[in-house]
Amino acid sequence: MLTKGFVNDIDEKLRNFNEESSSVFDNLVDKLASDMNNTNEDIDIAEADLLDFMQKNDAELEDGETFEGIMFEKVKPTVERRKAESKTLITNSVKYMEDTEYKMGEICQNVINFYRDFASKLDKNKDQLKATQMNF
Repeated sequence: MLTKGFVNDIDEKLRNFNEESSSVFDNLVDKLASDMNNTNEDIDIAEADLLDFMQKNDAELEDGETFEGIMFEKVKPTVERRKAESKTLITNSVKYMEDTEYKMGEICQNVINFYRDFASKLDKNKDQLKATQMNF
């Protein structure tokens, strides 16, 4: 039966769920940031390995070229661009999730408030009906 107490219980359950989901979301964001850092470290290691590979294999160079120069001109821009893209993607994903969480919370709270008001009016009408029946 729809009563104000029933709606308040649902509201409390929703608040508990929101707190729990917020905690889970925060943990996922932390893990995602950690994974991004680990991936960036792996990229840096691969970049150093590539430089080492070129030096050990004594690749043929044009006059005035160095392995470090090639890395700086050809590899670094791509690596830095990919790192920036990764960071932007994660930032946008987190922002989207936060916005969605906020909107969903707002919608749920509006629905809860509507039902609370509706249930309060039902409770009031029940009380009036009981009082009327007793008077009759």
